[in-house]
Amino acid sequence: MSPPDADTSAGLSEVDLERSLKASGVGDKAASSYAVPIVDLSNPDETAVADALWDAATTVGFFTVVGHGIDEESIDAQFEASREFFEQDLAVKEAASPFESALNSGFEHMKQVRPSTGLPDVKESLQVTARADAMSGRWPPKPADFEARTRAFMTKSHALAARILTLLEPRACPGQARGTLADAHTLWGPDGQCTLRHLHYPPMSAERVAALPPGSWRAGAHTDWCCVTLLFQRTGEFGLECAANPRTNSTEWAPVDPVPGGVAVNVGDMLSRWSDGRLLSNLHRVRMPAPNPGTGEVPVRYSLAFFMQADKSAMIQCAEQPPITAGDYILGRIRSNFEK
Repeated sequence: MSPPDADTSAGLSEVDLERSLKASGVGDKAASSYAVPIVDLSNPDETAVADALWDAATTVGFFTVVGHGIDEESIDAQFEASREFFEQDLAVKEAASPFESALNSGFEHMKQVRPSTGLPDVKESLQVTARADAMSGRWPPKPADFEARTRAFMTKSHALAARILTLLEPRACPGQARGTLADAHTLWGPDGQCTLRHLHYPPMSAERVAALPPGSWRAGAHTDWCCVTLLFQRTGEFGLECAANPRTNSTEWAPVDPVPGGVAVNVGDMLSRWSDGRLLSNLHRVRMPAPNPGTGEVPVRYSLAFFMQADKSAMIQCAEQPPITAGDYILGRIRSNFEK
């Protein structure tokens, strides 16, 4: 099967949705404040947990989980590895992990152009895709234990995402056997597509921010391509905002601020399609914060995004749209963001 173009079978509605934000102004709409739900996964009542997740996923679509079982030491260690990598010179980072869009792996610096803005995001990222060949020649040599640390962190993130999918599955995909969604996502096999994205939004002077093209964002409004995203944030680093999907006629933006011990979670396009729209992926963005009054500098922001993306050969079957492999689906979305 030949891979689809970004504007054909893979992600047509999602790409069109993002492009529409540029003309409508929805992507630039100011944020107000409403509560993003918090779900405690340590609650021994699994039915209550599943109900809380379903309610959060079908309203805002973005929520924070606590009691999730990933220890703070592991999260802090991954952030430290990320910081050590990004503090290197640009040329060193590009040589250490050259970006390859077809593999969705490697380092990129201001290359992702959102359809919602038509401009590059003001950030850099290092993407680690958990497929057998995707990281060949792309594991950074600094820090020295980066590969081992990252593999261990991705294993924990994968287990958490699998649990969330399994709790949502009975109502999201009632016609399929329990465990189908989780089983479609593997790590380090020949078809793996799960990705850990290390994100760095660099500090900038007020003058540097003013020199950016009008309409620039740290990350323009978008939906994610995966089934679910786990987003790890550092306390005190703000800017993430979400809105219910405009297909529900709601465009109220709200901050998704870091919660101590919490991990932000959102539904992605792949699960929205798999569930025949029972769940909708939601919009989110990262705004450029105001300069620090003391220094006049826009502060730094780091985050870690684990994308739970089904294996390339997994078939996304639903009633409302034709079947498509997860590999072709993701490739179409990559093309819409990285190819002109």
